Formats: sequence, structure tokens, C-alpha cells
Amino acid sequence: MRKLSQSILLFSLIVLSSCKSSNYKYFAPTVNPVLFNNKGEVHVSAEVSSSGFTSKGAVSLTEHFGVMGMYNAGGMNNYRSHEGEVAAGYFAKNVYVSGGIGFGSNFAYTDTTHVAKRYEGNFRRPFVQLNAGISGGEIIGGIKGDAIFCLKNSYLFYEGNHLNTTKDRIHSEYFVVEPGFLLGLGSRAFRFDFLLGFPIHFTDNPLSPYSNARTYPLNVGFGIRFVFGQKKNVI
Repeated sequence: MRKLSQSILLFSLIVLSSCKSSNYKYFAPTVNPVLFNNKGEVHVSAEVSSSGFTSKGAVSLTEHFGVMGMYNAGGMNNYRSHEGEVAAGYFAKNVYVSGGIGFGSNFAYTDTTHVAKRYEGNFRRPFVQLNAGISGGEIIGGIKGDAIFCLKNSYLFYEGNHLNTTKDRIHSEYFVVEPGFLLGLGSRAFRFDFLLGFPIHFTDNPLSPYSNARTYPLNVGFGIRFVFGQKKNVI
């Protein structure tokens, strides 16, 4: 697990070192592609990814209603962020449709000394999300597997300032469509997860150091997830 974490951190440093332009403002966390099979399921996970460290949770409160949430703390290279997310929605067999909101703040240092900040800002991110696939499927010899596709549609509101002498304002509003995928493998009680997402930034405005944030178009994550109360599901 230590080598895995080091690999993710190295990947993140490479990615973020390629994004030093002053218009880079937002690094999306990985999605929460949970699926419920029945009432009373609880999913709790921890993850290291290209957007930092993330904890996620989800609970099915009734036979068709579930809630989920996550917290992400990014701290790669000169970039820092804190972000939370809550959502609720309807689930049926192999499908979960939800809506919610993300909120947080971020900033970047001017250089590797981590003394002076280059910019800082706050954001809100209402979204709707579709998860579809298989969760807890029987593979062989008691091994369980998850294969879940996710489509997340967000609208990002970003307000910030460059921390220069004139405190130039940064303002952004744009759609982000993120297709993502989760592959999980383990037992009934836990899974080892691999996640991949491709946030796509839609805007009519050209990227500008002083008027538009940027969403980096790739995230990768590895984690472990604990599952409680899930009934048998056969592939």
C-alpha cells in the first residue's frame, strides 16, 4: 500500500507540475460511484488519488432512497484544496440517480518554498449523477467484484483573487461533465478500488489568467472500501 501511495503522489506531482499556468484553479476529486442492492447498506472508503486524499461514505436509508458524501483534501506540489460533497437520490437494481452539492476552497503557492500564495478562492458545485453497473457480484471462490460506470454533471461557481498588488478577481461559471469508472475487487466486507475519471470543462469563454478557472481533465485513484449490510448479488 505504501508503494501504491508513493506512485499516486509521483503521478500527481508530474500532473500538477505541468499545470503551472496562472489560469489553473480547480482540481476535481474522484467521483463517488456507489451502488446499493438493498436497504441498510453502508459503504465507507478511504482513497489516495491525483486530487489528494479522500474519504467517502454512503447509506441506503430505505429500499429505494440513499445518501452519500465525501471529503477531499488536496495537497500536491504547490496546490492545496479542501472540498466536501453531499448528495441524495433514488436507487433500483444496479442503478443510482442522485443530486447534490459540493463546496470548498483552494489556493496555490507561488513556488516550492510554500511561503507566499499566488491565488485563493471558494467554489460551489451543484451536480446530478448517474451510477450504473454491478456491486458485490460473485466472481469465483467467494471473491466479490464491482464494475460501476458513473456520469457526473456539475456546474462550477468559482470566486477568487490573485494575491498580487491589485488583487485581481477570478470569476468562473461553467459546466463540467465527468464520465468515470470504478473497478472493485475483494470480499463481502471490503473491496480494493481503482477509479478513473475524465472531467470535461465546457465554457464559451477562453481560458484567461484573470477571468476563468480551469478543471484538469483527468483523475486517478486507489482505495479500500468497507461494505456492511449488502445482500447477495450474483453476476
